[in-house]
Formats: sequence, C-alpha cells, structure tokens
Amino acid sequence: MLTALTIFSIVAYLLAGFLVSKRISSPNNMQRRTLIISVLALISHFLVLTSIVTETALVKINLFTTLAIITWLIGVFNSLRGEQPASLLLRPSIYALAAMSLLALFLVPEDVGRPLEMSPVFALHISLSLLASSILTLATFYGIQLLYVTRLLKTHSVKAVSERMPSLLSVEQYFFRLLTAGSVLLALAIIVGFIYLDDIFARGQLHKTIFSMAACLSFGAIVVIHYWRGLRGRIAVFYTLIASALLILGYFGSRFVRDIIIS
Repeated sequence: MLTALTIFSIVAYLLAGFLVSKRISSPNNMQRRTLIISVLALISHFLVLTSIVTETALVKINLFTTLAIITWLIGVFNSLRGEQPASLLLRPSIYALAAMSLLALFLVPEDVGRPLEMSPVFALHISLSLLASSILTLATFYGIQLLYVTRLLKTHSVKAVSERMPSLLSVEQYFFRLLTAGSVLLALAIIVGFIYLDDIFARGQLHKTIFSMAACLSFGAIVVIHYWRGLRGRIAVFYTLIASALLILGYFGSRFVRDIIIS
C-alpha cells in the first residue's frame, strides 16, 4: 500500500509540474485539472509521511524522511499562494524536488539511521527546525527568482513583460517576509534546544549546533540590516545563499554523516 502510494505521489508531482509549466505559457490552460492533480500529489505525499512516522513511532526520522517532510511543507506553502505569478514560476521545480525526495525515501531502507529518543520537547525542537528549514529554503528559491527577474528587466527581455512574469517588488517583499519568519522559527528552535536539551553540545551534535547557530545569526543579520539599513537586491540574495549553505552543512551534513556513513 505504501509503495503504491509513494509511486502515485511521485507521478502526480511530475504531472502537476508539467501542467504548471504549460500553464505559465498558456494562462487559461487546464487550470482545474492542474489544481486537482497538485492537491492529490500533496495529499498522497502527506499520507506517505504519516504512515512512515506512525510505523516508526517517531524514532526513525532519518535524513530522507526529513527531506520528504521539508519538501512537502515547501509544496504546501507554495501551493497556498495559488495563482500568484511568482509562486507558479517556482512550482514545477518545487514539485520535482518533492518527487525526488519521495523517490529517495522509496529506494532507501527504512532502518537507515540511528534511532532517536523522542520526547515532547524534542518533538517541538524538531517541528520548529523543520518549519524553519522549509520556510528558509523557500525564501532562497524566491531569492534566486529575484535575481532572475532582475536580469530579465535589465536585459529588456520579452519575457519580462509577460503577464505571467511576477513583479520585482512582489517577489522581493515575499522574499523578506519568508526570511523574517524563517529566522524567527530557527531562533526559537535553537533556544528550545539550549534550554531543554542536554546533548546539544554533545560530540555528535556539536557540528550541527555550531553551523545552525551561524546560519541563524546570518539570516537574522540579513533581516535586521534590511529593515534598518535597506539591504536588498543581489547582495541580500548572495548572503542568503551563504546562510542557506551553513544551514545545509549544519543539519543535512551531520545527518548524512550519522545516517549514511556511520550507520
């Protein structure tokens, strides 16, 4: 059942991404069909995650389960934006990423990774971390899109005046809103870890803690300087990419070593 559901979700994501790509060039083409398939992809993805989390009793959340959760959250956040041009432009890539995460989840054995000692506080820490990672990853996508739209406008490309091309101002505003929300959630996740978790500076967690704190400070600095000194545009996106790299090294780097190399 789980295998069939995973395959269905992967196919639905790929089909939805293809239909969204067609709709970008033809705005009135297959809107209802695209919406239905997108919703089915997200629901089936959620059911796959629910089955895995239920079967493992929250003690086997490995690297690939984490990736699948984050890509589902990104897909939901993006889909909730509806017909916003900026969101539509990113949706095919986001759906493709979600399909790839499910494929990895399908191919990798469930027992990969070390078991976790789950507690309510640790569950809160993980939930905040996953939400922060999802929002900050989505912010990075919008930052890249910001560079793309800026380049089109500077080169006076025909695509830049297309009705499906998002306005530069709307992309930038949403980019900084996502950065702000993600930075706050990441800071809360780290604070919860400091206050309630005893092993946050343990040998196996030190790498993750240091890089996560560096990423949090970097994201926070971008937000503060934006509202205080008006930081924006290419420089803001460049520093966001650096902060995202720190976050990836901190969380996914440590999980890759622990779940794949060591185990």
